[in-house]
Amino acid sequence: MTEQQLADLLRKAYDSAPYRKKHAFVVLFGVTHAEELKAHSIASICERSGIGKWGPQVAMGVQLAEYVSLK
Repeated sequence: MTEQQLADLLRKAYDSAPYRKKHAFVVLFGVTHAEELKAHSIASICERSGIGKWGPQVAMGVQLAEYVSLK
């Protein structure tokens, strides 16, 4: 997956988040796309997505992916 494709998916996750749940959805994006994100710059993906400086939250999701599973 390209950085732009990941950025588009991140923007979609951010925009679809319910009120006061954006943080959770950004972390969840990191969990669900952890393998793809390891090959790219998270900061660049966040910049391309236009959501601001959410890189640490995406990175947290990537780290958590090793320990959690989705319902």
